[in-house]
Amino acid sequence: MDIENVMKRFALMADLDEKEAAKYRPFCEDAMAQISRRVKDGSAAAQGILCAAAASLALYRWALANACAGEESFSAGDVKVTKRMCNVETARRAWLESAAAAAPYLKDEGFLFERIGK
Repeated sequence: MDIENVMKRFALMADLDEKEAAKYRPFCEDAMAQISRRVKDGSAAAQGILCAAAASLALYRWALANACAGEESFSAGDVKVTKRMCNVETARRAWLESAAAAAPYLKDEGFLFERIGK
């Protein structure tokens, strides 16, 4: 995976310009590291899907952080300022969809099959 690819996908999904998205690079790096630990097939064909999964995970974390940021809008006379928010549930669904698409390339950490000795 390539951090720049993950960053571009994150910025696109979050509707942020490159400068705004740069503040959230740690979210992308952490998500990429989390996905990288689970990769079982790092082939060239898998790279786009894995980067999309990392970007979606970063988007979900970004949405959660923004949901805790406080006021969404305020008014002063005729002027109204509205903070752009990403719906947390929509971001969670994007992450789950991306994780499902990447599943063939990732180790399944939720299942354990072992033999019990005699």
